[in-house]
Amino acid sequence: MQTFKSPLRYLAAAVGFTVAATFGGCVMIPYETPEAKTQIQHDLKLEPSDIQAVSETNWCFHPYGSEASCKATQGLGVLTSKGLILSLYSDHTYTEVTRILPEQVQCVKTAAGRTGVEPFMVFTEDKAIMLAAITPGGQLNVPVKLKFFDYLASRGQHVFTGSEGSFVRKTDRQQTVGGVVSGTTVPWHATLDVWEVVNPCPQVKD
Repeated sequence: MQTFKSPLRYLAAAVGFTVAATFGGCVMIPYETPEAKTQIQHDLKLEPSDIQAVSETNWCFHPYGSEASCKATQGLGVLTSKGLILSLYSDHTYTEVTRILPEQVQCVKTAAGRTGVEPFMVFTEDKAIMLAAITPGGQLNVPVKLKFFDYLASRGQHVFTGSEGSFVRKTDRQQTVGGVVSGTTVPWHATLDVWEVVNPCPQVKD
């Protein structure tokens, strides 16, 4: 069985993204040295003038209908004039995973608004994407987050804040989870409702 700090931690993850889960673990992807910048340009086939901002970035892909929890992928976000590129770094090579364009974004969700020190969500035709630009120390990289946000929302898409734009709904399914209370030998288990991700954007909302 897997160890959790408490059943509440799992419950929080089941109904949406959490800052604690998003910032867990620092991977220290090189991107600031001249050598790293040259390698990024080479591997991602970019010109120096294409790049507008770079930051370590954590993300989650939530296909609509999937469960509303995930373990964030730790990679590099490269904002360019040709899209926001999410990439992975392995064996001294940067590999593009996906590229997000403003015209693909139907709406945006952020609990505390554009300048909130938090991840934000964008919604495309087929999935929700959680984005968190972070510093090497694991804090939110606010200046780069704002550049990502402004670029992806540059077509005037609706931005949900606060409790608006709920993107999860409870299904009729349940699952049982369990583990051991951290620091003890005391087992625990709980039966949780399964929540799924939905698209809250006005133009596709039923």
